[in-house]
Amino acid sequence: MKWSMYLLSFCQLLGKSLEMAILVQVGGKTLALSVLGGEMVAYLLYKVVRGDFRHWAPMPRGTSLVFSLLERVVLKVICDFTGLLHARHPKEMGGFYWLMNMVWTQASVFGAIKLKEKLRQIEEDVGERFVKEEDYLMIATVLLLLWFVALLGLLICSEKELRRTFFSIMTGKQYNEALFRSDEDEIKMQVFDTHSSYNRHFEASIKEWLGEKWNDWHASRPGWLTEELIKRIPGQLLPGGGDAGVLEESVRVGGRGKNSYLVEIEEDRWWVRLKWRFSKCWAGEESWEKFKPGWHQIKSNHHH
Repeated sequence: MKWSMYLLSFCQLLGKSLEMAILVQVGGKTLALSVLGGEMVAYLLYKVVRGDFRHWAPMPRGTSLVFSLLERVVLKVICDFTGLLHARHPKEMGGFYWLMNMVWTQASVFGAIKLKEKLRQIEEDVGERFVKEEDYLMIATVLLLLWFVALLGLLICSEKELRRTFFSIMTGKQYNEALFRSDEDEIKMQVFDTHSSYNRHFEASIKEWLGEKWNDWHASRPGWLTEELIKRIPGQLLPGGGDAGVLEESVRVGGRGKNSYLVEIEEDRWWVRLKWRFSKCWAGEESWEKFKPGWHQIKSNHHH
C-alpha cells in the first residue's frame, strides 16, 4: 500500500508543478497565482455553502474563525501539491473534495497544455531544452495513468469499510453526529473533542443521553471518564446544568496535588453522592476528614 501512497503524491506534485510551470510560461506569475487563487476561493465557498467552514479545534469564536481560514488555506495548498491522504477526513477537506481536487489537477495539466498551444506562447529555440514542447502531452498522459494506478492500488489495498472515505461527502458535523450514534459511550464522548458548533444540531439528544447515563457512570467510574473529559462537557448539557440544583466548586484539599474538583449536588441523596465521589478520588477516611470543612461550606451555600 505504501507504494501507491508514494506514487499518488509523486503524480500530484509533478502534475501541479507542471501545470504551474506552463501557466507561468503562458501568462507569467500573475496567471499562475490567479488560477491558484480561483481554486482556493472555490474551495472556501464549498466549505461555507455546506456549513463546514469552521475548523473542528475547540477555540473561542473570533480565534476559531481566523484559525479556520488559515488552516483551510494551508491544507488546500498542501493537498494541491501532495494529495495528502489524511485530508480526506470529514473534519478536514472531506473525501469527495479531496478526490475531485486531484482529478482537477490532472485535468488542469492538459488544460494548461491546450492553452499554451492556443495562445502560441512557445519560446524561441535557444538550444536543447530539458523538456521539448511535443513531450508535454506525453508526460501529462503518463502522469494521469500513473495517478490512476496509484488510486486504484489504494482502493484495492484499503480495508473494505474504509474505501468510502475516498469519495465520502460527509461533513465534520455529520461525522460528529455519526460518532454520537455509536453504541459505545466512550466513542460518543469524542464529540466533545471538537468545537461546540459541531454538536449544536443534536444537542438535545446529547443532553438526554448524559441525563440517562450520568448516575451509572458515577457508580461504575469507567476509566475513560477522566476529569479532563468532564471539563470539556458544556455545563448546560450536564444533568441539571441549567438549574440551581447543581453546584460547581473549586476545592483545595490538603495539598494533595489536585487543585480543583468538580462537586455535584443533587436534591436527593446529594450528601451520599458527594462523599462517595470524594472517597473514590481520594480513598481514605483521613482524606475525607480533611475535606469536611470545605464540604460543610458547600452544604451551607447550597441551602442558602
